[in-house]
Amino acid sequence: MTQSFELRPLMPFGAEVVGLSLDAPISDEMRAALNRAWVENVVLCIRGQDVGPAEFLELAHIFGTPVQQPIQRKEYQVDGFPELRVLSSRHLDTQGDNRPLQIGGSWHTDHSHLPEPPWGTMLHALHLPSRGGATSFTNQTAAYEGLSPSLKSRVDGLVGHHVYLSKYSKRRLQTMTPEEQARAPSARHPLVRTHAVTGKQALYFNPVRIEQFDGISEAQSQALLAELIAHCEQDAFVYRHEWCSSDVVIWDNRQALHMVKHDYPHEELRLMHRTLVGSDALAKSMQAANAGKIAR
Repeated sequence: MTQSFELRPLMPFGAEVVGLSLDAPISDEMRAALNRAWVENVVLCIRGQDVGPAEFLELAHIFGTPVQQPIQRKEYQVDGFPELRVLSSRHLDTQGDNRPLQIGGSWHTDHSHLPEPPWGTMLHALHLPSRGGATSFTNQTAAYEGLSPSLKSRVDGLVGHHVYLSKYSKRRLQTMTPEEQARAPSARHPLVRTHAVTGKQALYFNPVRIEQFDGISEAQSQALLAELIAHCEQDAFVYRHEWCSSDVVIWDNRQALHMVKHDYPHEELRLMHRTLVGSDALAKSMQAANAGKIAR
């Protein structure tokens, strides 16, 4: 029996997928419809997915090819599933000062320092604190469309230089080993990118990773980033997701920023699995980059 689903709009953007079950076959037509819903809504939430790692990755395959995680460390790994990463409120900076890591606690888009960043990120809520820990998303397509003519003329044509961690970032990332630093790429991406599927233009920047835009100074670049962040975090462009147990949420990194609010009780566990989805070429390049690495 062919299954179907419906979409319930979230506000001011995003959609909840209702009726999807991994217990029944998912047709090619349904996969195509889910992909259309994803890029059109930027964020999709699928409730009540009480599934294991294999089923979670099966769900991710609807939207692209799951790729291996850029940093392979034992504390982040899910045994037998190199495409998954553990996200835990109890992570420590094991290569640095052993401080707690507040992962994802400022606006960013995942791994924009890669020459080909992942299309999307998918999270599966495994254990939630009693309160707090919401994840917010911006709609970068709508934000670009909402720019004033003068600001739009300033951003069109600019190219950002993305590094692993900008010296201007408001939050630190996990300290890298010398080997990881040597392998960490950097990349240049247009500040305004045309989405490969929708054909629409969206702002693409990352305050955690951009130090400068080509052609203007670092000071001017950081001032422009601050102006763009203030614009993008207006209520009209932000969806705040309050997590429920077993939620699966996937968002389009090509047209969204996201951040988590670390406002939950520090002694309570917030635990999720994450996978990144992209092209087959990206998956192969990540696999090759990770080949032969020693888990830490």
